[in-house]
Amino acid sequence: MSTLQPLLDDTLIRLRRAATDLSDVEVKDASGGTPGGLAEIVSAFATGSGGLLVLGLSEAQDFAPTGIDASALADAVESACADQLEPPVRPEIDVCQVEGHAVVVVVVDELPADRKPCYVRSKGLERGVFVRTHDGVRPMTTYEIHLLIASRGQPRDDRAPVPGTGTGDLDRRLVDALLQRLRTTRGPNFHHAAEEEILELLGVTMHTDDGVCLTLAGLMALGRYPQRFFPQLDITFVVHPTTSGEPLADGTRFLDNQSIDGPIPSMVSIALTAMRRNMKRRAIIAGAGREDRWEYPEGAIRELVVNALMHRDYHPMAHGTQIRLMMYPDRLEIANPGGLHGPISRESLLVEPVSSISRNATLAKLLEDVQVPDEGQAVCENRGSGLLATAAELRRAGMDPPELSDSVHQFTVSIANHGLLDAEAVEWLAGVDTSGLNDRQRLGLAFLHRKGSLTNRQYRTLNGCDAREATRELGALSTRGLLEKRGDRRGTVWYLAESFDDVTTSVSPDLPTEPPARRQRRDRREEIRALLESGPCSTKELSSAIGIKSKGLLLWMRRMENAGEVRRTETTPNSPRNRWALVRSGRNR
Repeated sequence: MSTLQPLLDDTLIRLRRAATDLSDVEVKDASGGTPGGLAEIVSAFATGSGGLLVLGLSEAQDFAPTGIDASALADAVESACADQLEPPVRPEIDVCQVEGHAVVVVVVDELPADRKPCYVRSKGLERGVFVRTHDGVRPMTTYEIHLLIASRGQPRDDRAPVPGTGTGDLDRRLVDALLQRLRTTRGPNFHHAAEEEILELLGVTMHTDDGVCLTLAGLMALGRYPQRFFPQLDITFVVHPTTSGEPLADGTRFLDNQSIDGPIPSMVSIALTAMRRNMKRRAIIAGAGREDRWEYPEGAIRELVVNALMHRDYHPMAHGTQIRLMMYPDRLEIANPGGLHGPISRESLLVEPVSSISRNATLAKLLEDVQVPDEGQAVCENRGSGLLATAAELRRAGMDPPELSDSVHQFTVSIANHGLLDAEAVEWLAGVDTSGLNDRQRLGLAFLHRKGSLTNRQYRTLNGCDAREATRELGALSTRGLLEKRGDRRGTVWYLAESFDDVTTSVSPDLPTEPPARRQRRDRREEIRALLESGPCSTKELSSAIGIKSKGLLLWMRRMENAGEVRRTETTPNSPRNRWALVRSGRNR
């Protein structure tokens, strides 16, 4: 069997469920020979986060095979990747099978940051770099290309002089607190140095032909009102009334709306105040009882705001773009201009400290000692652990890990406002034999209960463990009969086992010996489909009609949902109005 066959099998399920191409999968008919735009597609995948190109399926016919000359197409793809792109790309190419027909599968890995962007030679660098959209590609903008090239080295945008500024534009209170801290903690270089010398050493001021002026870093960290010079270098805080961001029927667009100005320390403080004004208190399970906490941990919010202000892009082309802090009924999002800088992967940000080049090195170093007003606490530690600390705060609160999105020109962090270990999840876990499992494994089960599927990367992010621990603990859950996996290699996904609620044998996760005995479970899917033919039903209604517990029924529903056979009627998974409905378009498998 082809080494890429399991990956194709799982991808085909996703494609048919979505009834369209995906952001990481491009499908081409290719029945007429080599399709156009291959180089552009590979450029987008290699410059972005990687992806899968499948030749020989028809999107218009529910991704049925079209009949291709697989050998010739595989050679054409390999040639295009080597000859038409700079730098050349060496994808993994294999011929797989769908319903007995040959299909060419091409795995394009993301290029290292120091080799991006990948462009089509015939179009040149300015017009030949492409970025992935939902189900296609578009040319990258000049600004996006600049960001990729800047990631190869150390930008100095934060050290740029700001004409027309001087030490009179500094906030005296912030400067005095900084000087006192430096003279106390930083050794002999600062004990007896004059203020002017210290400010120049830190990169707050610099000499130009027109005299001494502030740098951008100095202005943003210590200025009285930086927005006098850069009106858009601030934060917009918005509370949306709907999950989509659309106005209410009465025309209400925002429940709260504020421009947060001032130097970075002040913006951090004001942002936290704005969040407190709009957050609710919620009860979570803590130990043997319940505890009231803010719906978002304040420590996590602070880390996100500081990271956005410290790591945003300060290049002149980005001066017109604000940081956006947005509250929705179901989530919190913060977005800043400029994607990840340097050779950093999204997943590593949430599981280990990142030691790499900071986009704004002078500003980051400065904020180690600049204090937030009335707190006596430095703005940041500058140890590459901001998002790691955010994930830890959320983990302690029993919440989902943050979701990270990097689109070259923008970096976004999203936090769901529900808890993984809320009362419903704790009640569900109480009905499961979790003896011998550790806390990470229990949290993984709760995640699967809510989400329906789990990858090794998600398990690592959820628990802050390394890949070896994640593999061992997921494997132990599988040995115990709680989980089953589908796919292989990069396409491996874990699901709750079909016989999940039949497993009662306790096996230590550190000593996975023999698989526990299972009782054969009757397939309930036909009964469920028959009941749903007459219209949507609740979980309780279905479990009562079939004669099984709600917990067991939910396992079948999530399995059918993952296969694209059923859907929820509400966008919020835990809504009391939720019903299950048949998916009548596409294939039911």
